[in-house]
Amino acid sequence: MTGPRTIAVAFGDAAAAMVGEHSAADVLARLLQDCAELLSADAVAVMMLDEGGELSLVSSSSHRAGELEMLQIQRSAGPCVSAIRSGRRVTSFGAEALTRRWGTVGRGIVEAGFESVDAHPMWWQGQLLGGLNVFRRHAVEIPEQAATLSRAFADVATLVVVQSTDLPADEVQARVHAAISDRAQVEQAKGVLAYVLGVDMTHAYDHLRRLAAEQGASLVETALRVVRDQNDGGDT
Repeated sequence: MTGPRTIAVAFGDAAAAMVGEHSAADVLARLLQDCAELLSADAVAVMMLDEGGELSLVSSSSHRAGELEMLQIQRSAGPCVSAIRSGRRVTSFGAEALTRRWGTVGRGIVEAGFESVDAHPMWWQGQLLGGLNVFRRHAVEIPEQAATLSRAFADVATLVVVQSTDLPADEVQARVHAAISDRAQVEQAKGVLAYVLGVDMTHAYDHLRRLAAEQGASLVETALRVVRDQNDGGDT
């Protein structure tokens, strides 16, 4: 679909992609971008639990947000981790409050330029799968309407990964594993592009998304091609 990005367009595009042949990585990338824009947020990221119960980054609207999710996973602390552990929304704002609540992770969030977080658990038929984290640069209390919309984006992100209304638990975990694997392919391609182009990871990710759009290919397909071309000594 084309035209202004609205909530209806964002959710409609996600639904259309789910019944088509798009990969979860592509749909999540667009969905998180829409989430950030429509919520007037600065970044959004999703982490999920793998088969062994370990947290993994699945998608993020920016490289910086992805780094903060990885910091949370490494330290086993932070807003998204707290939301997943409690199964409830977790929100906080202000540099002092973030640092006091999450220590090193809180300081990392502030040093990255964010002073407001709003994290929501991702549930599937009573099974906790992960969490969606919304970052804002300004220290503001999140209005209820914005929190409700964030919750809706978390639910749609869950549907994007699961893509069915009747799946056994092991199949749900297989879908989560596939989404995590897709993200690993994208991260590898970002590293290749950052090296080849001499840019940071943020610009490498932007370049990867542009390549996918220009070639009419999925994000994962483009990532695989970038890595393959580099291994073959070709041009990216």
